[in-house]
Amino acid sequence: MATPPRKMIEDEEEFLSDVAAFHEKRGTPFDREGKVSGRPISLHKLYKLVMDKGGYDALSAERMQWRTLVKEFGFGKTHEAVMTFQLKTVYYKNLAAYEISTYWGEEPPPREILEDLSAKGGDLRTRTLENYPVPHRPAIEMAMPDGGAESEADSSEDEIQVTPKREKTEPEEQGSASRYPTRQLRQDPKRTQLFQPDTAPTRGRTVRATDSPSAPPPLQQPYSNTSNDPRNPSFDWFDKYEPRQPVALTLRQVHTPGNDPLYYARKAHAKAVNTPRVPPEPQQFLKSSIPTGMNGPNIYLRCLYGLRSGVQEEQDFALHHLVKVSYERGDKYKFEGFPFLAESLLEKALEITQLICGITWEVSYEEDDEGQSLNTLNAALGTSNLLARIQAITPKVVDKDLESAEFSERLEKLKEAVLVLRNMVILEENAVFLSKFPLFKDFLTIALSLPHQPRIVEYKQSALEVTEQVTRYWEMKPQDPLYMSLLPYLESDDRSMIISALRSINRIGLEMADAHRLTDVPLSTVERLFSFTLLDDNELLENSLDFLYEYTAIPENNTELLSNAFHLLPNIISRLTSLLLYQSITHEENVVAKPTPRMASIPAPIPIIPPEVHAHLLQFVEPERSSRWLRCCFEECPTEDITQIAIWQAYQGKFAQNNPVPAADFIKNVSNTFVSAQAQVINGPTPRFIIKGIKPRRILVDLQGRPLFKCLWDMSRPDMQDQSGRVHPRNLCPVWHTRRETLWNHIMTDHLRIEKKPEGRFVPKDGQGWICRWTHCGRKSAITKSSEIGPHMRMHIPQAASEQSKLIHELAQDIKDPDPVQMKHEWHYTAMDQTNHPCGIPWMSVMILRNLARYANKHGQPFEKDGVRLNERLFGAHKYALFHVLSVSRTLRDYVNDLLRMIEEGQKDEKRGLKRERDVENEHGE
Repeated sequence: MATPPRKMIEDEEEFLSDVAAFHEKRGTPFDREGKVSGRPISLHKLYKLVMDKGGYDALSAERMQWRTLVKEFGFGKTHEAVMTFQLKTVYYKNLAAYEISTYWGEEPPPREILEDLSAKGGDLRTRTLENYPVPHRPAIEMAMPDGGAESEADSSEDEIQVTPKREKTEPEEQGSASRYPTRQLRQDPKRTQLFQPDTAPTRGRTVRATDSPSAPPPLQQPYSNTSNDPRNPSFDWFDKYEPRQPVALTLRQVHTPGNDPLYYARKAHAKAVNTPRVPPEPQQFLKSSIPTGMNGPNIYLRCLYGLRSGVQEEQDFALHHLVKVSYERGDKYKFEGFPFLAESLLEKALEITQLICGITWEVSYEEDDEGQSLNTLNAALGTSNLLARIQAITPKVVDKDLESAEFSERLEKLKEAVLVLRNMVILEENAVFLSKFPLFKDFLTIALSLPHQPRIVEYKQSALEVTEQVTRYWEMKPQDPLYMSLLPYLESDDRSMIISALRSINRIGLEMADAHRLTDVPLSTVERLFSFTLLDDNELLENSLDFLYEYTAIPENNTELLSNAFHLLPNIISRLTSLLLYQSITHEENVVAKPTPRMASIPAPIPIIPPEVHAHLLQFVEPERSSRWLRCCFEECPTEDITQIAIWQAYQGKFAQNNPVPAADFIKNVSNTFVSAQAQVINGPTPRFIIKGIKPRRILVDLQGRPLFKCLWDMSRPDMQDQSGRVHPRNLCPVWHTRRETLWNHIMTDHLRIEKKPEGRFVPKDGQGWICRWTHCGRKSAITKSSEIGPHMRMHIPQAASEQSKLIHELAQDIKDPDPVQMKHEWHYTAMDQTNHPCGIPWMSVMILRNLARYANKHGQPFEKDGVRLNERLFGAHKYALFHVLSVSRTLRDYVNDLLRMIEEGQKDEKRGLKRERDVENEHGE
């Protein structure tokens, strides 16, 4: 059986398009905005909620489950049943068949038994024409009560829809009715019968047993044929009733203020007795003659026509509404859809010079501008020497002049015109459209060159915001009028104007192939922008750094900067270095130090048990004796092994005189003693018989598992020791002792050769000289005093045998691997864009530093001083800070690495240059 597709589209627009295509193919209507109680709901959200609960059939199979979905769409509990049925109906009509087809991969039922029916019940996936016959639609409509949706909503949404059954009309059996029908409530008549009121008197009426308590008494019918009378109970409504023929209605238009605004006014005047009727004006006749339904152009065209009309009132109306439309519907209101809208707005905004300077600009679309007046703008190719024309204009309005009401109103409308342009160029399509107008560029130059007056600051600010949206599409040459009009704003005291001017300049030619070259920038402006980097203003700081990056990318600018403002560079480089970690996010990581590799441990020999342990073992019989000896001398180790002959010889050497167990039984007893021990044969040219899983103990233990004392006397000759002074375990004395006193006696007797008296007292001779060869003894000279030798040796022997374990393991290099050393390292992450590329203030700072280092490598020779290259003068004091950034910055480390490489190359060039000079001097000297 094929797996159903179970298609689930996450994007809402793609989902609605898919559902619409499904309904178009199915031939059923589809409403993209399903409505519940007049409020549109998301069909995509409804579909996902239903499918999360198992689909339409699963949701309908459980009672009150559809009602839980109402809360998901923010509806209250008022009329919850009605809204539940409406919500279910929206899904039933629009998404039920789509669910069966696309999610379950099944053929949905025909629309006759799905979309054309009510949304009651479930089991849509099993509904077919054979098991679910098409109901008679008129019968269903007549059987439904008034207000069908609400009646169905009042009932349970889980009720299964069935075909209405025909009501019984024959009389019931005798005795089924009440004997006192007058005391019963009147029953609601059947929906298929017309209601006839009970007009007969109740008193004196004979009640028959066959009468139904709820049925009204029969009346005399005017029809001769009672079988065709709908009021007769025996009348078959479905087969014989013929509806009345429709009668054509005579419609009369109702006068309302919407279709006849002057109707009630005329009626009021007609009723006035003492006031003569005044005939309506001709304009009123004109309005009344306009057919209903013709509302004129929409608001967009109305504003366009009003702006182009030249009528002041219409222009004021257009500008007032254009401000709101451009702000709220900027994505719908585009210049390319409304011809001459851009030209009309530009011509209106250019009226600012007429208001401030008394100059009216004439717009000409002729390509040849020879012979035209100075106040003519060439809208075809752009106006030549525009800045000279603007500088020749003298303002007629100064700051001290008072504004009249007419002046203020005109200025307000001009502000609205440029504000509309500002709102519309936020949309990229409108900005591209306007950038192709030479008149638009001339307008921006004129607007930005207006005199500095507080009354037009808002106008100029809007013009600057327009400029920063469109300069990316223009390639400006040096001395471009718009570029030259933007530079003075960098000296402004208004922060918003400085930022807008910086953005406008920084974005020049971003969409063009060639990068814009910042030229003709005064050094005072550059110095002012350097001072802005000291402020804690992210927006101003970032735009200033963008400008300085473009400025330092040009070698001519760096030459001028180093020639006339060299004193600024040490401070600015220090500030830029500190900005490399500006507002970085720190993250600590654990760095694991690589442990020092240790040497392989030295294998331990089979220890020799002391006499005390040997005597204790003789008390046991075989094989218990061998098992206890094995536990004292060996331990389990799955990776080690020992030869069978070696372990047998060691046991035989200690118990040869005490009737030891045979060799074969001894080998078997090893496996019985240690679980991991296993006798094996290693095949080869010379087969090896081993016991896998055990190894000799490094620390010998007694029968109770307690460690014994080891004699650590060095038996090797002094000239045989290695250069490190370490003692090999094989060169140590192999004797073990159970007690500290016996070990001390062993050292005094066997190693120091001191005579022991019969009473057990050692008598060393003075002046003999004894050399202590105990492992790790720091005394190199001989001990000459007899009173010192005994206490000195007691000092080496620990109080407990377990204290020797660490030293014995260290001598054999049998220590565990050191735990890895974990160190915490702090990484810094600076700003990155959506492509994980560095951006923001830190990235601009390192790019400016790279520009300066690159220039110093190529053109820094004229700025050397006392043989010190320019790179060393600029970056010598900041190398430590740069290396610190390199070690902690995850975002900028590659860029800082390139910067340090540039600085290092400059120093190498310096060394090569000095060597070349020495060679030349040596040649001249010879």
